[in-house]
Amino acid sequence: MTELLRHIDAIAREKNRDVLFVHFEEYDHQHPEKNTVRNDVMHWFDLQNIEYFPCMGLEGESLIDSYTGDLYLDVPFDESSPAYKTLSEYLEDEQGNMKIQGVLFFSLSLEIALEIEADLMEASAVDSEYAENEFGDQFGEGFIEDAESDPKDEAANERNTKNDKFDDGQIGTIQ
Repeated sequence: MTELLRHIDAIAREKNRDVLFVHFEEYDHQHPEKNTVRNDVMHWFDLQNIEYFPCMGLEGESLIDSYTGDLYLDVPFDESSPAYKTLSEYLEDEQGNMKIQGVLFFSLSLEIALEIEADLMEASAVDSEYAENEFGDQFGEGFIEDAESDPKDEAANERNTKNDKFDDGQIGTIQ
């Protein structure tokens, strides 16, 4: 079944706080049974009653996004929180290095998530302005392709076009 996944920065904006997520370097979406590390980590999350769900990376990172196994962790980024301490101790050593090979543990600040949203809105406005300037005046209201043409002639041309044979001759040569 198709599932709509949200980007981690959108989740941060929705929660209005910093968020945590994990990334699995060796994720194989076509063979879920091969994701033993990910499956083990999710099992541990379940045992600890840590809520999680699949999420996409940062919005706007690339034009084509595919799911890479990332999981949003519904634990606030608060070093004094027992839930955060348990999670951190499981994933990181005392120096902040990852304990489990192929698993990366991240926090995304709300500030960065808001900056991403602002950048996306700015890019969208620029794209919209470009499209309007590029095509708006050229094909605006009252555009007439051929002011001299007669509607009767257009109907005749349409009938003739339907009966035209394609010319299979050489169109062009790339040298």
